[in-house]
Amino acid sequence: MKMRKVLTCFMSMALCVSMLAGCSGGTSNSKISAGEGTESATQAESAENGDSNLNAEGFPIVNEPITLTVYGQRDQNQAEWEDMYVFQQYEKMTNIHMDFQEVPADGFAENKQLLFASNELPDVFLRAGISANEISTYGVGSGQLMVLDDLIEQYAPNLTKLFEENPQAKQACLATDGHIYTLPFIDLSPTGKMDTKQWINTKWLDNLGLEIPTTLDEFKEVLIAFRDQDPNGNGEQDEIPLGYRDPVMIYQTGGAFGLQYQMADTYNVDADGKIHNWLCDDEFKEYLVWLNELYGEGLIWKDYYKNDRAAWRSNLSGEYFGAMYMPYSDVFLNCEQDYSGYEPLLGPTGEQMWGDARTGVQIGCFALSTTCSNPEAAMRWVDYFYSDEGALFYTYGDEGVQYDMDENNIPHFKDEILNAEEGFMTALGKINMVPGGGFPHLRTEQTEGVVASDRTKEAAKILEPFLPDTVYAKPAVSVDDMDRVVSIEQDLTTYRDESVAKFIIGEWDFDMWDEYCQTLEQIGIRELEEIYQKALDAIAEG
Repeated sequence: MKMRKVLTCFMSMALCVSMLAGCSGGTSNSKISAGEGTESATQAESAENGDSNLNAEGFPIVNEPITLTVYGQRDQNQAEWEDMYVFQQYEKMTNIHMDFQEVPADGFAENKQLLFASNELPDVFLRAGISANEISTYGVGSGQLMVLDDLIEQYAPNLTKLFEENPQAKQACLATDGHIYTLPFIDLSPTGKMDTKQWINTKWLDNLGLEIPTTLDEFKEVLIAFRDQDPNGNGEQDEIPLGYRDPVMIYQTGGAFGLQYQMADTYNVDADGKIHNWLCDDEFKEYLVWLNELYGEGLIWKDYYKNDRAAWRSNLSGEYFGAMYMPYSDVFLNCEQDYSGYEPLLGPTGEQMWGDARTGVQIGCFALSTTCSNPEAAMRWVDYFYSDEGALFYTYGDEGVQYDMDENNIPHFKDEILNAEEGFMTALGKINMVPGGGFPHLRTEQTEGVVASDRTKEAAKILEPFLPDTVYAKPAVSVDDMDRVVSIEQDLTTYRDESVAKFIIGEWDFDMWDEYCQTLEQIGIRELEEIYQKALDAIAEG
């Protein structure tokens, strides 16, 4: 199999640039979109004449079995894809055998780059994390990814309906040339409207006779009480009042200071669609001054900036955190009953907002190469997972086998899966690709329970009324702008994270603020802002 050679070939890096420039193996996107000179066009004509192997609807998708090669990244909690229950059952339903060529996460980015450089492409990219920049490079630019617009219209009625009902989902998938090259994961559940949720230890509050705080001042008073009054009752001062997990969460949780997290980054967007990166704003400085005070008084986990996830999870499972931020409670199920969500804190100007809003759309989950042997069948294969029935099947498996329905038509996994010796996520990884995410499908309030406990759902619903009215995804930029964006963002993110940590932990005084802002300007923060504004405006203009 030619793909297998690519998966292990790391000696051809020197060829990458030249091969990308002259990718001769793929059909051009102009021909694909026009339906000219491709096997896809031939099969479409055959389908119209009624003699194709492909069925226009229902199962099986094809009358005679076919094989599609599939490339993607396997999460550590996932079984080998060919052994997953859902895919084994789905092959029986569809008559489509997927020849999975999954690659471990370690080294995947380089492996993917080499794959495109070789131009020996699979039929399908699945859970390959194709970014907006890669869409510009391999779709708009080199023409190695197929334009999917016509295939969606003809062979994906479930996705088409979702796009019609949720135009922002379709907009998020558009490349700079106005075409769609990858299909998304679409999360319409309440928990999917935000990433980070905020949690506070109500057991500790009750032990100390305290109420859930509503303002920044009240929050600090509670943190001080957590530090000094032994709320866990073990006679030791081992409590950690506020457990930030990593440096990025600092940017996600500044809503009290008017800081949105639009485009999953440090941007505000006003009512007119004007974007602004707030890293140099007075409001962000005020936020950092407040965090510096908390850190200096021992109220924030001292190692938050080291991004030591193992240590953070150990502290959480031991219930040492009084307050913390986390998308879901799956990593602290042993003590989640002691934590509750709460409303956003009132800020210095009385603002009450939860800035970490998300579109619920994750692009880059599914794509077809322009050399795909049967794009119509591949599109029909993936479209099922955008239906309610298909989403339920993908997420939970089969009723009576992996799950049961309750009286409210909500699925619940059987105890042998929930309480599996190897752990729930590993057991789930034998059923589907939910561990690690990134699979193209629909998630609704019915199926959000696969990752969201009832406690998480409650925390999300508390925050939901305080989200921004309009949420923006980061747009794909033009091929001409892409290299500059990559360069700026890489330098900006590195400098930003290092500098912000120094301000918070006290290595830098705030008389360094002007120098910090000047450096961000030199790196290109405003140029980056202009590039993204141009890309957003292009999408808005259609």
